Amino acid sequence: MPPSITWGTLKTQIGRRLNDVTHAKYDADLLLDLVNDALIHFAGVHTGLKSDFDITGDGTTYEFDLPQNIVDTEHAGIYAVQWTDQEWLREQPFWHGMKFPSSSRDTDSSPVAYTLWPASKITFGRVPSSGDAITLHYVAYYPDVAIDASPILVPFWAREAIKCYVCAEALGPGSVKASQLRQYQSKREAGKPEDNPLLMRADRFALRYYQILSEHRPPQYRQDVSTEDFR
Repeated sequence: MPPSITWGTLKTQIGRRLNDVTHAKYDADLLLDLVNDALIHFAGVHTGLKSDFDITGDGTTYEFDLPQNIVDTEHAGIYAVQWTDQEWLREQPFWHGMKFPSSSRDTDSSPVAYTLWPASKITFGRVPSSGDAITLHYVAYYPDVAIDASPILVPFWAREAIKCYVCAEALGPGSVKASQLRQYQSKREAGKPEDNPLLMRADRFALRYYQILSEHRPPQYRQDVSTEDFR
């Protein structure tokens, strides 16, 4: 796998696409905001970071906080829960007002399942024994980009997509200004506010971003475990 690229290198490549190799036209803070927006969007709609989160049982607690960087706290964020080395859990269907199968919970309760409720928490049908190690396999957002040395950890094929997202949004302020000025032009040949080369170029970058994403299937995170009923 190719090594990760840094924000400094990616920013230089973006500058070449925007005809701004010296970074004189586009504010550095704006570009920093946009690359973080791009990473958030990319993780949310296509590919996030495969991550693990360990929980240690204490013999009494059955409800735990989910990791703060999880992409989706209620649905796609958790894709597997490993209870023991040889035992994987399935999600227990649950909705507001539903009573959990166990009237009380202890270290022997059934089903050995989990629910993603209430918000931002995972609840187990059995209380993990003291010292039990449970691993949540989940999809995370990418780390924030803060300095030129910050790594951009997207897959190799997605680098162009991130550059296109940033370019499309970076052209936004200029295209808005051009539209505002053009609305006061009265000559027919001056065109309408929508006749805006910057806006058209931004749309092309945005279209390319979505084209790249559509050419690659989202990763199908899955667990190779049995589909037997809950115990």
